[in-house]
Amino acid sequence: MPRLFAILYPLLSVLSQLLVALLLGFALLPSFLFLRWAWLQLSPVDTIGTALLFCLALGFSYVIFGNALLVVVAMVRLTFRIRNRERKDAVYSLATVYTALSNLLLHAASLFYLPMLKSGIFTVWFYRAMGARIGRGTIIATDRLWDCDLIEIGENCIIGGNASISAHYAKGARGRTRRVRIGNKVTIGANTAVMAGVVIEDDVVVGGNSLVPLGKRLKSGGVYVGVPVVKVN
Repeated sequence: MPRLFAILYPLLSVLSQLLVALLLGFALLPSFLFLRWAWLQLSPVDTIGTALLFCLALGFSYVIFGNALLVVVAMVRLTFRIRNRERKDAVYSLATVYTALSNLLLHAASLFYLPMLKSGIFTVWFYRAMGARIGRGTIIATDRLWDCDLIEIGENCIIGGNASISAHYAKGARGRTRRVRIGNKVTIGANTAVMAGVVIEDDVVVGGNSLVPLGKRLKSGGVYVGVPVVKVN
């Protein structure tokens, strides 16, 4: 690690925690206001009925917080123009910090709320807001899409539970981001990892627990499984 980054690394780690605190703080505000209103309406909470209503209000407040967090994360990305581009750089570079910041926003959403929305339209909307190109009719059942600006997914696809799609990797002291392209009517099984630079053509099925390695092209109509994937039909 270069000396400058060795000095800055602890500072960047602290700043990342402060950023998460700010994201959570802004997202919690509407939830807090709703919960305060509910408390004032139900107080004193001294019966089973009022206790149940307040517990329901707690549940709704979490939903409000979660959706507010997704909006805040997307707004931060748009406001500060946090975007990934295809590049080759040293691992210890400003561009890498930018990629880490982009994925920190995704991590915050994934950790606190996004898993609750798997397979729903809100997941697709969120990833589109984060820069991913996702076609109509596609179902995203995972919260592990990274480097969204470099991910293209066609129409009527299914991305299985806990599948991971990433457009960045490091080799030694060098880092690189490469666009991932997924065609139409593609199915990616649960727990499968799709690495940077991959191209998956139309009508492909990738079995669960598989690995699609760097830069691999999967030809149209094929069924692929394994670590790394091989064609089986």
